[in-house]
Amino acid sequence: MLLISILLLFQSVENLLDRGFDQYEAGKYEEAIKIFNKAVEIDPLHAESYYLRGLSYHGLDFTKLAVDDLKKAINLRPSYAEAYQQLGFIYLVGQAPELAIEAFSNALELAPLVAELYLNRGTAYCMLGDLAKSKKDWNQARAMGIDFDELMTCE
Repeated sequence: MLLISILLLFQSVENLLDRGFDQYEAGKYEEAIKIFNKAVEIDPLHAESYYLRGLSYHGLDFTKLAVDDLKKAINLRPSYAEAYQQLGFIYLVGQAPELAIEAFSNALELAPLVAELYLNRGTAYCMLGDLAKSKKDWNQARAMGIDFDELMTCE
């Protein structure tokens, strides 16, 4: 009986996440957040619920709420590379390169084959004026197939 209850709970959360993601993809962030809130209520230990709600908050430019949810997702699942990546991106566009580098580095430890992580971390290094590290990361991104030469300059 307990196993059936657990399976129903998981299935219910997964259904909510699917519905919420559809709203997120459609740019209906407020609706997505409402759905993800329900998922969090059902299972407050489900990391993906916080991750997706964090993406939705970011879509509304609610940076603090987005960062809080992404950190919660990471606390619940320390191996959540996508959450580290999104957190790094928020820090990068928020002009916090040191925090971005930390987040992207954590993501790279978990997902070293994601070229965008090298591109973004290289940009963060550039923001700090560390040309050698930015070039190293950008060269790695190029070797992995990303070539945004117009973005990969540090002057």
